[in-house]
This record gives sequence, C-alpha cells and structure tokens, in this order.
Amino acid sequence: MTLLLALLFALLSVGLAKTVGFVPFTTQTPTSLKLVARSGNSTLSQAVLPASGAPAPYVEAPYVLKLVGTRKQIGYDYAALLHTQTVYTLDSFIKSVFSSPRDQLLITLFLDYCWDSFLVKHTPQDFLDELAGMRAYHAAHPGEDGGVTTDMVSQRFFTLANMPADPVNIIAMLEEELEMGLPPWLKAVINEIVRLLEHLVHSCDAYGVWGSRTVNGTLYSSRNLDYNKDTGINKYKLVTFFDIDDAAARRQYATIGFAFGPGALAGISLKGMTVSEMNLDNSRVTFSGLAFPLRLRRVLELSSDLHSAMTTWNATHNTNSFNFLIASARDNAAFALETIRDFTAVFPADSPVEAAATVDCSGAAGVANKCHKWANGQTGAHVQLGKPLPEAVWRTNHGMSPVVFRTQEALFNDTVFRYDLMHTLFTELAATKTTIADHQAIGIVATLGTKGPNFFECAAPYKGDNTMSISYAPKVGGGYFHAAWERGSGSEWRPAACAPFIRFDLAEHFE
Repeated sequence: MTLLLALLFALLSVGLAKTVGFVPFTTQTPTSLKLVARSGNSTLSQAVLPASGAPAPYVEAPYVLKLVGTRKQIGYDYAALLHTQTVYTLDSFIKSVFSSPRDQLLITLFLDYCWDSFLVKHTPQDFLDELAGMRAYHAAHPGEDGGVTTDMVSQRFFTLANMPADPVNIIAMLEEELEMGLPPWLKAVINEIVRLLEHLVHSCDAYGVWGSRTVNGTLYSSRNLDYNKDTGINKYKLVTFFDIDDAAARRQYATIGFAFGPGALAGISLKGMTVSEMNLDNSRVTFSGLAFPLRLRRVLELSSDLHSAMTTWNATHNTNSFNFLIASARDNAAFALETIRDFTAVFPADSPVEAAATVDCSGAAGVANKCHKWANGQTGAHVQLGKPLPEAVWRTNHGMSPVVFRTQEALFNDTVFRYDLMHTLFTELAATKTTIADHQAIGIVATLGTKGPNFFECAAPYKGDNTMSISYAPKVGGGYFHAAWERGSGSEWRPAACAPFIRFDLAEHFE
C-alpha cells in the first residue's frame, strides 16, 4: 500500500509539473506611429513595427485613427481621413463574397432597405450626428465620393455585421417584419437574398478570467472574430481611438477592426470596460433594434461597471441572435450575454443555470435532435453541456439558458468543441498552478482561433476563418490590448492567430 501511494503521488507530481500548451504565437509593439493625414484635431497614422522578430509580418501594418471632437466633427473627420479606404473595404468584401454584379447589387439594395426601414429608427441621435458629419464632409467636397459616401458605406457595414448567416434565421428575421410590408422589388427577389446571405460566415468566441486564476488578480478578456476570410479587408486593419466631446461627458475608448465605418466589432474603454460579440444560432431574431457595432460602442461610452453596462444594454433592443461578453476592470469580473429577440440571459462566472444546461440526446419521439457528433455517442436524456467555473466565463456559438435553448438550432461540433476546449485550458492551468499573465491570455485566444484541423498548430491547410484575434487587459484609467489580424491572401493567407499580436496601450493615446 505504501509503494502504491508513493507511485500515485509521483504520477500526480509529474502531472502538476507539466506546462499547458498553446498554439505558437508572436507579439510586437509599435516603435512609433507614422502620420498619414490630419483633419481638424483628428489624425490617421500607421503603426511602425519592428523590422524583425515576427515570422509572419504584415504586408500592411495596422492603421491608427484618433478621432477628437464633437459627434459631427468626428464624423466629418472620419470621412476626410478614411473615405477611400472605407469604400475600398466594403467593395472588396462584397466582391469577394458575392461573385456576380447582380448579386452584389441585390445585397447592397437589401442592406440599404434594412437600414432605412428598421435599424435607423433605433439608432441614437449621437450616432446619427456622426453620419450627418460625414455627409457634411461630402457636401463640402463634391465630386470626391464617386456617388458612394462614407455614411452610406458605414450604414451598410453596420447592417451587414448584424445579419444572420443561417437561412432559417434569415427567413425568421424577415417573417418577423413582414407585417410592415415588403416592397415589390424585394418580394420578387427575396429567395435570392436568402441564398446570398448564406455566404456569410459567423462563429467567434470570447472569454473573461480574473481573481486567483491570474497574476495579481488581473482581469483578462478576449475576442476572436471568425468571419469570411481572405476578402481583402485586411489591407486596412484599423484601431480607432475615440475622444468624443459630448455635452454630458468625455467619451474615451478604442475599437479594433477594419476600415468599415465607426462601429465596434471589438473594443476597450479608458474606464476599464471591454466588449466582444459572437454569433448565436437561434431563430428568435428581428431587424428592429440597434445594430450591434453601434450597441457595443454605446456600452463603451456609457458604462463604467457591469451594472451600468446592463442598464445601457437594456435601454436598447436585441436584433439578430448573438452571444456577447462584457468585462469590467472596476468589478474585476465579466458577464456572458445570450441574446435573442426580446430576451437577454446574463451569466456570471460559475453560473448554476449554466451548470444545469443539458441536452436530450435520447432520440425520443418529439425531441429535436441537437446532438450530432459533439455528443461523442452519448444518448442519454441529460447529456451535459454547461461546464462553468469560478472566476471565468466564456462563450462560443450556442446558448445555455433554457429560454434560449428552446429555439436553439442543432449544435454543430465546432461550437461545443471550442467551448469545451476553453474549459479544458482553464482547468489545466489551474491544475498545474499556472496563473494567467499576458502570455497565457494571448495563448488561449490564439489557440481558440479557427485555423485548420489542429487548433494547436499554425500549418496548412488553413481551413478556418479567423480574421481577428484580441487579448484585452483592461484597467480603470489605462489598460492595453494585443490584437492580431489575418495576413496575406490566396496561398499566402494566414489566420489572425498565426500572425503577430500587436500591443496598444490606451494611456499613450489619451491625455
């Protein structure tokens, strides 16, 4: 018995001594910013990256936009500084995803219809003032826009980002608004529109972790954007620092993405808030609400903690079904939000609701099959789905709320695999007594980014769609983030998680 106990102790010791592995990644810090253009108090620059030290350097370094002024001023400055780049980005995306000129025209007309008929009615005046500032720039510079103004492009991107990718959800979204009446041209081509929207790719993931799991209890959060890859939008990778002079307050925060207009695919504020978005495969959807790229900006602008974030959130309506993650340095915590039409489920760490989430894989009559390959042959009536932990929260593309799950589509293998992978990484880090610092925080988000058959390897064939990967370290009055974007094109294309993660510190960009 003594020998057996000694052997068991030795095996446990070896297990605890192992290092948790991640996909290999590199980081860089810009040596400076090269000024490209100026408008009023706003500037457009390009990051100057170290000449060496990254095995997969960017063809074009990220651009850094700093917008300073009132709402109308920053709208004017955005158009002055980025009109050409923004038009290029939308044009490149549309032509890459939708092959024929007819398809490109149809999708553009549909985006304009959705904005004009639904989304604009739920857009706060602050954001409408920014769009008015863009129009003012074009009015002052006639002939420069070629008939496509910056506000038009921005509105189309806000709408496009808010679209579901699954045909069932697209049809449900349209049916929800049918009582308002579709114009004759749209009725005639609606089936074509649904077919086109199926070309959009959505997955994504995010986490928040803090407390005893991290060095000095630091809050880390993340955002992977897994969207249509190699569309050309990576030519204008963009970090935007907003310094907005509102009558009520000064709004200071950063968004990370591409030159697609002043929306937030991801963001971090000087008040220590971060925001992330993921698709949620659910049929409870509507067009009637605030487009999520603007809704996330609203949270960054008006929130200083999780309570004020949820107050801001609940003042606007859910649209397409999404998961979100909102983190707060002031609270040193994060919430996962599962959102469908008219309902938001809020999950803190170690949620008992999440722990109770199971799936009926019994195959009983009348039970929808939501199991597929992810269940690994389990056929019980209560196959475990939720695996929450203390001091961590994370999401991929499915829900845990029983309300959300009633209209959840069949779970595909990838979303459950990535959810379980994050649980495994957090569990192994704790078991090996590894506290999370920058290296581990970046390693987790890089590992989760979709690349190919092996999440732990950057190697061809690259079948994933990881277009942006971000690790946040928010702080009240400061904070920083590491962001990576997809690089290259064609046979040289690489996922964001396999490209350098570039560090940006908020304090360097705000007085």
